[in-house]
Amino acid sequence: MSRRFDAVVFDLDGTLVDSAPDMAAALNAALAEVGLDPFSLGEVISFVGSGGRILVRRALAARGARDLDETEMLGRFITQYEGKLDGQTQSYPGVMAMLARLQEAGVPMGLCTNKPEGPARGVCAALGLDTFMPVIVGGDTLPVLKPDPAPLLHVCRALRVMPEATLYVGDSETDYVTAQAARTPFAFVEGGYQSRPIRDFAPTFTLKSPALVAELVLG
Repeated sequence: MSRRFDAVVFDLDGTLVDSAPDMAAALNAALAEVGLDPFSLGEVISFVGSGGRILVRRALAARGARDLDETEMLGRFITQYEGKLDGQTQSYPGVMAMLARLQEAGVPMGLCTNKPEGPARGVCAALGLDTFMPVIVGGDTLPVLKPDPAPLLHVCRALRVMPEATLYVGDSETDYVTAQAARTPFAFVEGGYQSRPIRDFAPTFTLKSPALVAELVLG
C-alpha cells in the first residue's frame, strides 16, 4: 500500500488525549498542600506545553510564589498526577480507530511529548495507546525537551526512518517549532491546548481532528 509518509510521530496532550482535567486536579492538589489557591481548567491549559517543570513554574509565578522551591513543587505535582493519570483523561474521538488503521497498514508510530516519560507511559498504558507506540520519548528522556529537535529526532532514529519522511502531529506552537527544527512535515491539530495565535504559522497540514491523520497518511 502506498502512503505519503514512512512513519508518524505524535504529541500526546491536546493531540491524542484530553488530559487537562487530570493535570489541573493534580496541580491544584499540589498547590493546596502549600496553601495556594487553585486555578481554573482554562488557566491550567494555558500553562501546558513545555513540560511539568514549566507548568509548575508558570503556576507559581501566577500566584506570586516564586520563592517556593520549584523542584519540590514539581515533585508534589508529579506525585499527585501519578495518582490521577486516567481519572478523567480520555483519547479524543476517533483516535483509537485512526491508530488501528495506521498499524494495520504497517505504518511505524511513536510518541514525542514534553510530559515526563513515566506519566506519559502511564497514560498510554491506561488508555491502550501503548499497543501502537513502540517508541515513547518524554520530557525527561533526554537532557533537552521540545522545542529542541533532539527528542523528535531520537524517535525517528528509533523507528529507523528519516525525519523528512516522517509526519509529526501536534497541537501547539512548541510542536510546530520542534518540527521546523527537525525538518519534519507537521500536521497541526485544531482544538487542542494552543491558546494563543502562533506568529508566522505555516504548518504543512491543518486537521480539524486527530482522527483524520490516517486519511492524510494513507489517502
